Amino acid sequence: MRVLIVEDDQTLCGVFEEFLSEIGHQALVVHTAEAALEALRAERPDVILLDICLPGMSGLDFLSLPVVRELRVPTLVISGRVNESQAQESLRLGAFDFMGKPVALQRLAEVLACLEPRPSARGPGAQPRERRRAPRASVALPVRGRERSGAEWESTSANLSTSGIKVHAIGSMRPGPETTLTLTLPDSGAPLDVESVLVRADLDGYAFYFRNLTGSQVQRLQALLRRSAGARPAHVEPYLRILLRIGRAVGVSPDVDEVLRVALDALTQVTGHEISSLHLLSADGTTLHLRGDRGLRPRLREISRVLPAGQGIIGRVAASGSTVHLSDATESLDLWPGAPAIAREEGIHVLVCVPIQSRGETLGVLSLARRTPEPFTQSEIALVEASANQLGLALANAQLYAETRRRLEDLKAAEAQLIEGEKLSTVGKLAAGLAHEVRNRLTAILGHTELLLMGADDAAHARQRLNTIVDETSGAAQMLQNLLRFSGTQTTERQLCHLRDQIHWVLEVKGGALGRDGIRVVTELDSVPPVRADETQLQQVLLNLVQNAHQALAAHAGERVLTVRLSETEGKKVRLEVLDTGPGIPPELLPRIFDAFSTTKPRSEGTGLGLWVSCAIIKEHKGTLRAENRAAGGASFVIELPAATALWLGSTSRATAQQ
Repeated sequence: MRVLIVEDDQTLCGVFEEFLSEIGHQALVVHTAEAALEALRAERPDVILLDICLPGMSGLDFLSLPVVRELRVPTLVISGRVNESQAQESLRLGAFDFMGKPVALQRLAEVLACLEPRPSARGPGAQPRERRRAPRASVALPVRGRERSGAEWESTSANLSTSGIKVHAIGSMRPGPETTLTLTLPDSGAPLDVESVLVRADLDGYAFYFRNLTGSQVQRLQALLRRSAGARPAHVEPYLRILLRIGRAVGVSPDVDEVLRVALDALTQVTGHEISSLHLLSADGTTLHLRGDRGLRPRLREISRVLPAGQGIIGRVAASGSTVHLSDATESLDLWPGAPAIAREEGIHVLVCVPIQSRGETLGVLSLARRTPEPFTQSEIALVEASANQLGLALANAQLYAETRRRLEDLKAAEAQLIEGEKLSTVGKLAAGLAHEVRNRLTAILGHTELLLMGADDAAHARQRLNTIVDETSGAAQMLQNLLRFSGTQTTERQLCHLRDQIHWVLEVKGGALGRDGIRVVTELDSVPPVRADETQLQQVLLNLVQNAHQALAAHAGERVLTVRLSETEGKKVRLEVLDTGPGIPPELLPRIFDAFSTTKPRSEGTGLGLWVSCAIIKEHKGTLRAENRAAGGASFVIELPAATALWLGSTSRATAQQ
């Protein structure tokens, strides 16, 4: 079948392309949905393998196009962010199947087999299609390369067919240039000089396509492939299951210890080794620390607990980054630093040590040993190396996860400090405003007290003065109590909160300062359900919005009206609006009004953090805060918070009743 691959990851495209070729299909690769449309117009494929996340048009958008739906090409959708809604949407748009990454190639082959034409559909007398374009075998041959530039290199082959060869990585190469490959075959004949073209480079090595093979060269390659096929181990499935099991552990768990445990358990089942150990390099790269083992006796475990890098076989593998296989470990004098006889004492005959690497950096060493003289086969060593690559990925993921968690915690701590700092800034502004009010009241109290002491009043007038002193004293005490209530250290606790009460409290605190600047306050407060919130944090948000409106109106030459409106929306949300008739928000500032340090105030009057903190608090309460300019002039800030649910209200009532 002709399969159109729509995937932006080039490495993954190479895997799909090679696999499809192996099972007898023709692959056409594009990297965007737009390019896929051009390919569809040129020739209708039999199947589309479509990624959802693509640059430009997404996979789901591609599926929804009329031209795509009319062609009715069976489409297999793949996604690295697997969720039920994506799967349902893909199937609703006509996809044949949905698969999450990492894609199991066996599963992909099964799905493609369902879409293949039946033998009867091929016409009378049609022969069954060849499933493989060229037999391929995993053979290790010495390979020497001579590029057109004159550069030469040596490597070994990973696999071979009569059409091409794949060699292990030997440096940095790019597809395109012609290279003469010299292959040394095990048939005692002369080496083969083959003109080749590099067609693909990936993490595992380089794939070359043979050009102009002679008949005798093809015959020698075919003979080698037949011998390799006859000697090929029949039990490959357990090896693949091991890698699949480790791969799943890497993809699911960020816990390195869990992945290491899975890997050691899985390897034991197949390679039949009696001893295994896994060492990780320290941060400074000087020592190796034992992080997991199977079958180590107490003395050997104690010796292996911390090893110096560069010494002993494990330390040398960590330093060199190369695999070491000892078929007779009893002859090695330096298996472990300071314990040359440990192999004989422990009965270790065979040992293989493989570096664990990620992005070219060695992270540790995986070691397997046998107490029997049977050496590890090349396929077993390849399995251990592949498992080590998976472990390297797991370690890199774990390091990234730990670093991300640490940075997230640092960001949260920094955000908490900014919020607390902004709260202290608000307290300072309140204190400055209240100081004026308290001084006025103290002046009145002192004045009436001095007049009383002068004794010039009659009894009724003196009583009136005393009542005034009591009222002014109570008012000053209430102001200080409000300030202390807001500035005190309190835990962030969500409870039943009535916004009407918070509005009254804020307007009481700010009432004197607003009145002094000639600002008329209008309240339009409907009866609304309570919200589940932290009262102190909501007070901080309301104070900030009212204070911003106050500053805008105080410098405004026109009408000065501050309106606070409370209502309920249709979506079971409570809406609180703070409106003013001031100059409004500058258009260039409006898109970033809630960004940190965005402000039009002089540095002495604002930090630029008030609205950013307010927005963060409202988001933490699952609500929204937005700003806009009013058509009639002035600014509007709108808070929407979810109303407390009946279930939560009921549980609160029951808890109160139990108390």
